[in-house]
Amino acid sequence: MGWITHYLLVLATLAVSAVALAQPYASPIATGEITHSELNELSGIVASNRYPGHYWVHNDSGDRGRLFLIDSTARHRATVEFLGLHARDWEDIASLHMDGQDYLAIGDIGDNKAQYAEIHIHLLEEPALELDGVPVDTVVDMAVRSYSFIYPDGPRDAESLFFDPHTRSLYLVTKRELAVGVYRVGFPSRPNRQGTLTREAQLPLTYVTAADMSANGEELLIKNLLEVHYWRRLPGESLRTMLSRPSIRLPYVPEPQGEAIAFCRDGSGYVTISEQALGMDALLYFYPRN
Repeated sequence: MGWITHYLLVLATLAVSAVALAQPYASPIATGEITHSELNELSGIVASNRYPGHYWVHNDSGDRGRLFLIDSTARHRATVEFLGLHARDWEDIASLHMDGQDYLAIGDIGDNKAQYAEIHIHLLEEPALELDGVPVDTVVDMAVRSYSFIYPDGPRDAESLFFDPHTRSLYLVTKRELAVGVYRVGFPSRPNRQGTLTREAQLPLTYVTAADMSANGEELLIKNLLEVHYWRRLPGESLRTMLSRPSIRLPYVPEPQGEAIAFCRDGSGYVTISEQALGMDALLYFYPRN
């Protein structure tokens, strides 16, 4: 290989690397369609820790207190309804792995008119199911810890929840402001006691509908109606410092009413899914890592 050819090859490699750094994820692949009749207003999705390649999802306001498990082709695998658990306006779900245990946090945080004095977050161990060829449909009476919170600056609407394993804290992102707020959720010492959220950051985004952080805490996705924004954490960087840097805009195919996003548990990419709005199909899209 002559030096000119070698030089051109090096330049080409650097150019490809630069594109990968600027755009860490590729265009989407539709992996399946929601066909289960009761999954008609999907609002939240998170990868399961207990069941690799599966996702917990839930409906928006108006549904009962229940979660659904789907696989990577959007096939319904299980429905788990929780006795006595109220669902005012569930908007997002997050996965927590702490002290060797897998938990789910459900955000009852929707408030379109900013009229509720408090919001609620439900914390429970990830349900253990015996999955086989037949979908599981069960009602359980398991321990669910419910917490109520108020905003330090008055009620507001939110649809986005994520867990940061670095700080071992939940965060929510508000929806409707011209520059939305990011709030840390500090759980009270006991359930059924009211806590106050802590405002951590402000972002130049509006109509934010979903968020998720990678299992290692190094990547963050925040989605609004038409865009997906991405941050990668530098070593030792706080969440506030990371969010002070401009985001990278990732590929996104606009959905009928896309309100859900999640990283894949194995780090291979991220997924989005939509409500069945305007008579259009709700597809599960997979965005592979470059």
